[in-house]
Amino acid sequence: MVCVLILFASIFSALNVSGEGMIEKYTSDVISVANFAMNFHNRKSSYPYAFKVVDIISDTTQLYPPARVKHMLQIQAEQTVCENQASVNLTHCALQSNAENMTCSFTVLAVPGNDYIPKRMLSDHCA
Repeated sequence: MVCVLILFASIFSALNVSGEGMIEKYTSDVISVANFAMNFHNRKSSYPYAFKVVDIISDTTQLYPPARVKHMLQIQAEQTVCENQASVNLTHCALQSNAENMTCSFTVLAVPGNDYIPKRMLSDHCA
């Protein structure tokens, strides 16, 4: 039991990162959650072009038993040249030259380091 608590504490402290907007300051788990949230938002929207994450403004995390982490993200997104379709791969989409941008707030439930257990979107707001 002590080992499990130590594991959760180390995951929580590693993920409880907030920075000045540099994606490089975040773990691959946080970046994965941000991209999942943006893809989710694109799929449910009627935008003609897909948006992608260009900056993670903040990420606040909470341990959510039994082994999940609740991420409360604020991100900056910009419009790409790729059409907003379910199969779009945003990794290869360039930003438009006069790209629209927006700030989004997402809350996502995820299991750190595990892409086999689906992430769950709890809230989604972009403006």
